[in-house]
Amino acid sequence: MVAWGAAPERARSLRVGKRARVAAAALSLAAVAGCGVGPVSFSSDRPARVPEVVQTIDRSAPRPNILLITVDDAAASDLRFMPQVRRLIGDQGVTVTNGVAPTPLCAPARASLVTGQYAHNHGVLGVNGSKGGFQALDDDDTLPVWLRAAGYDTYFVGKYLNNYGKRDKRYVPPGWSTWHGSLDPYTYNYKRTITNRNGRVVRDRTYSTDSFARQTDTLLTRAGNRSAPFYLWVNYVAPHNGGPHDADDPVRWRPRSKTALRTPSPAKRHRNMFRRLTLPSGPSSFRAPRDSFVRATQDSWSKRGRRELRESYQQRLEALQAVDEAVGRHVRVLRQSGKLDNTLIVFTSDNGYFLGQHNLQGKTWFYNEGVTVPMVLRGPGLPKGDLTSTAVSHVDLPVTFAAAAGVQPAASTDGVDVMPWLRSRSRVRRVVPIEAYPTNATSTRRLYSGVRIGDEWTYVVNPAGREELYDLIRDPYQVRNLVGDAAAADVLAQARVLTDQYRNCMGQDCPREAYVP
Repeated sequence: MVAWGAAPERARSLRVGKRARVAAAALSLAAVAGCGVGPVSFSSDRPARVPEVVQTIDRSAPRPNILLITVDDAAASDLRFMPQVRRLIGDQGVTVTNGVAPTPLCAPARASLVTGQYAHNHGVLGVNGSKGGFQALDDDDTLPVWLRAAGYDTYFVGKYLNNYGKRDKRYVPPGWSTWHGSLDPYTYNYKRTITNRNGRVVRDRTYSTDSFARQTDTLLTRAGNRSAPFYLWVNYVAPHNGGPHDADDPVRWRPRSKTALRTPSPAKRHRNMFRRLTLPSGPSSFRAPRDSFVRATQDSWSKRGRRELRESYQQRLEALQAVDEAVGRHVRVLRQSGKLDNTLIVFTSDNGYFLGQHNLQGKTWFYNEGVTVPMVLRGPGLPKGDLTSTAVSHVDLPVTFAAAAGVQPAASTDGVDVMPWLRSRSRVRRVVPIEAYPTNATSTRRLYSGVRIGDEWTYVVNPAGREELYDLIRDPYQVRNLVGDAAAADVLAQARVLTDQYRNCMGQDCPREAYVP
C-alpha cells in the first residue's frame, strides 16, 4: 500500500516561481520514469470505443469567448428541474452524463477549476483549517492569469473559495480584469451579500442570485462591445444552504439533534413551487450498509427527519429556479451582442449532494450522488443535442479552456483537453482519480482515495485499508460492495493498481489517455 500524505505539501512547494515549475516538470518526469506500472488485463463485456484525437485549435479561427456558470451543491439529478439550462445549453451542445468532481467538496473543487490540478497538487484539501479554503490556494499561476496574459478580458462574479474576504476584504486575486467576489461569511445570506468589486466593498440587499445575474449580464454586454475575447466565470451560491431563515425551514434533522437541517432561501417568486415533490427514492435511500466504511451511514432518520429532508430538497430546487432564469438571460445577452456563436458555455456544479441516499445528507463521499455533477456544454465545433458518458472532471475544464484559447498553461496541470472526445461523439473510457479530505483539513491524511473507471466502476480505499468496489452498470445505486466477490477479483486487482499509480499523480503522470485494459 502506498503511504498516505506528503504529496500536497510537495506539490504546493513546487508551484511558486519559474524555478519551481522547472522542478515540478522534472519531478513529474521522474515519477513517470519510476512508475513501472503497466496495464493489467481483466475481462470486460463493455469494450471502449477510442476516437482518434485530433488537434483542437484552429489558428485561423477567432479565439472563442468562454462563459463558465457554476452552482454550489447541485446534484446531477437536479438538472432535470432546470429547463432553460437543458434547452439553451444541453440541447444546443453536449450533456455529459459522467461529470466528475474528483474531490467533491466546495473549496477543493473550485481550486481545481482555476488550476486544472487535483487537490493533492493544488493543496486546497478542505473548507477550513490550515490546509483548507481560500488561504490554502497559491493563486499566482491560474487559468485567469494564463488567459489575461494572452489578451483575454477576464471577469469573475459570485462566490469564490470558502473564507475569501475574511482576512482582507479588498484583495483581488491575480489575473482578473474585473472582480466581483462575494465576501464570507456574507456569501451565505441570500438577502445581505457583501461584495468586493474591484477592491471596493459594496453591500447589496438584492436577492444574491438576481444580483449576480445582473452583474453578469452587465459584463457580458460590456464584453459584447469589445473586440478582445473574454472569459467570464459566474459562481452562484444556490442551492447551498444560507439565510435568511424562512418560516417553513426545518427545525431539526434527526432525533436528539439540537441542530436544524440547513436549507437555502429561495427567491420569493419561487417559494413552494415544488411543495408537492417527494424525495428521490431508490434501493440506496435511507440504507446503512454494513460493508461501508462511511461512518455517517450509521445515522438514522425518523419520520419527522425525513419530512424535513424533503423540505430541504424542495427548497434546494426552488433556489435553483432563479439560476435557471439567469442562464436564459445570459444566453439572450450573448445572442443580442452577436457573441453567442463564438462562445463556449459550460454549466456545472462543485459537487453533488446526498438527500438520504446511503443514509447520508450533504457531500464529500464517493457514491454517485456526491461525486457526479451536472455538466452541459455548447460552443463552436460541439455537436448539438449529444449525450456522452465520457468522464469529464473539474481538472479537465481549465485545460480545455486554455487549449481552446490557444494558451499554454504556465503551471503543471493534471487535466486533459476533452474537446476532441466531445466532438467525436464516441464513448471513451477514462480513469479519473478521486479523493477526499476532512472538511476541517489540518493534515494531508485522506478520508479515501480511489478511481472511477469510465461510467462502469468505482473503487475506493481508506487509510486503514478498508475497500469498496461497485459495478456502476449492474448496480447503479451502489448497494453491493464487490470486495471479496470472486467474480470481481480481476477488476479489484486492476483498481488497486490504478489507485496506487494515480493517488499522488502530478502533471503528465496523471491519466491522460483513453483507458483500454
